[in-house]
Amino acid sequence: MSNDRPSGWSGPGLWPIDPCGLVERVQADMRTVLRGVRRGERHRNINTMTTAPAQQGAVAAAQSPTAGALSPASIAIAAMTAVAFIGLFFRWFGKQSEFSLAKLEDWGHAFFVPAITAYLIWQRRQQIAATSPSVFLPGLIPVLLGIAVYLQYSYAPIPGTHMIQGFAVVLAVFGIGLTLLGPDTSRFLALPIAFLAFGVTISEMIMLTITWPMQLIASQGAHVLLGVLGLLAGFQVDVDGNILTIINSQGEEFPLNVAQACSGMRMVVAFVALGATVALLSCRLWWQRIAVFLLAVPIALIMNILRVAVLGLLTLRNPDLAQGEAHTLIGTLLLIPGLGFFLGVVWILNKVVDLPKPVAPTPTRPFRPGLAKPTAAVLLAVLSVCALGMGWSIRTLGIHLDKLPIYAPEGRTLGTVPRETESWRAVGPDKIETAEVLEELGTQNYVTRVYVEKNPPEGRPPRSVELHAAYYTDQIDTVPHVPERCFVGGGLQRTAESTVMPMQLDRSGWIPPGAVGALGEPVMAARTSTKWSPARGARVNLPRGIDDIGLRTSGYSIPRMGEIYAGYFFIANGAIATSAEQVRLLAFDLSNDYAYYLKVQFNAAAGSQIDSPEELAEVSADLLSELLPDLMRCVPDWVEVSAGRYPPDRDDQQAR
Repeated sequence: MSNDRPSGWSGPGLWPIDPCGLVERVQADMRTVLRGVRRGERHRNINTMTTAPAQQGAVAAAQSPTAGALSPASIAIAAMTAVAFIGLFFRWFGKQSEFSLAKLEDWGHAFFVPAITAYLIWQRRQQIAATSPSVFLPGLIPVLLGIAVYLQYSYAPIPGTHMIQGFAVVLAVFGIGLTLLGPDTSRFLALPIAFLAFGVTISEMIMLTITWPMQLIASQGAHVLLGVLGLLAGFQVDVDGNILTIINSQGEEFPLNVAQACSGMRMVVAFVALGATVALLSCRLWWQRIAVFLLAVPIALIMNILRVAVLGLLTLRNPDLAQGEAHTLIGTLLLIPGLGFFLGVVWILNKVVDLPKPVAPTPTRPFRPGLAKPTAAVLLAVLSVCALGMGWSIRTLGIHLDKLPIYAPEGRTLGTVPRETESWRAVGPDKIETAEVLEELGTQNYVTRVYVEKNPPEGRPPRSVELHAAYYTDQIDTVPHVPERCFVGGGLQRTAESTVMPMQLDRSGWIPPGAVGALGEPVMAARTSTKWSPARGARVNLPRGIDDIGLRTSGYSIPRMGEIYAGYFFIANGAIATSAEQVRLLAFDLSNDYAYYLKVQFNAAAGSQIDSPEELAEVSADLLSELLPDLMRCVPDWVEVSAGRYPPDRDDQQAR
């Protein structure tokens, strides 16, 4: 290669396009850069060796995936937020615990719901760690909405109060997570937090509306199953509404009331919660989860059919085995095959689709919840102010959210109501309900007996009517048991809509007002019978609104027995009511710390010589005119309660 330079070239060296010379120059430049890099690394190493240990820890903490999540400031704010949250909603948590303990078979699973939610969140820990949490101010909207709904239903006597408050608490929990973590992270928390709704006791009115029809299906299914078994074992089965009658080979009959055995399709919510748990833990596709969840109610129904069939078989051996704790134990044990059903369905669904093994996501950046952000302080302030404000309003305004129990003087019960009056006489012994019925009834203070006319007009057979009265106190969320629900749940067919019929009471023995009620209105009084009452001639204050008393009546048809009529009214905190809604407004006003209601019901069966709702109201008014003073002796005198003179130990109760 010639090294002659072209004309005009003044630079030394090689040709500018000489490839060998170009490579040598690039190599020289790279050696220079590398020497600078090495010098910089040595300089950094020296600085690192001289850095204080505390600074080294800070550097390491900054590189940790959980940096900032467990800092002292974050822990402090998280703890204070939790305390404020519990302080705001602690009344609801206390009530939920009471409900779950009172009916462990129905709502005992609520104690396990928070643990399952925590495990569902732990199961998603890798997806959560792969997100980029951030403060999300709009998340305060569901927090404020949940608090507003909770406070509204705390101060208003609305049906389903506890249930709606529980859903408001769940909404507030989701809002807190959304505020502190942002939408990207909260999407993995949505289902676990929604699962908390299974820890909320459903309104009794809703449960009865849903489960009573299911009882009819359970009774019919158990009838078919027992019928097949009877062909093999030599017994027969008859069904009448919700009543199964098992007849053994000797002709002995063993009745089994499905409404009592199932108590409203017990554990249906527990089965639904179990299905949701299996769906969330075992299924990876949304349609699989929906399929498993939708099977929860059919599986609960199948399990209850098996339960009734087992109870029916037990009655052949020992009728006592179908009562008391036996049916509770059987229902609990059936959760095991129910779980087997769900797992079997999941196994089949997983075989339908061949899913690849999930790959753990890679964190995009360190997981740092916004607990130390100003928004967390705002959230803490909102919860704290609401909690303190609620407590202040309760103390300052004299609001009584929790009602104390109250009973009649000297512990008088409804069983002391006279069995005979001037015109009526009780026939037969008082009806004693079974343990299952009492559990559903919700009170031990009741009376059920049949009265017959003593001196009917010539040419007309004596009329008869069944009186059922039940006393309740300190049960703000209880839905009164009324024929429109309970009779239908027992298998009766409704033939007439409920109508309030006026009752024409005999007012000849009433005493002019001598006292005033809680609202300042005059209160009528009457005296008990001087011949038949345990307290002869005692003066008793009558309930407010007695002048306009009415009987809410309805008609029902019993297979092979004909039509019956039923009517009822309530006495709640010293006033008359004709519906469950009025009971709540009267008995659970915020200005009083006591609450009670008395349900008075009259039933006219076939052969009672009562053929219409109008006749039922007429007969009931005749009997009530003579029994009302004694009935009022079995409830607290609300004039004395409103004046603060009763009960005598009210100061001690309020202190507790």
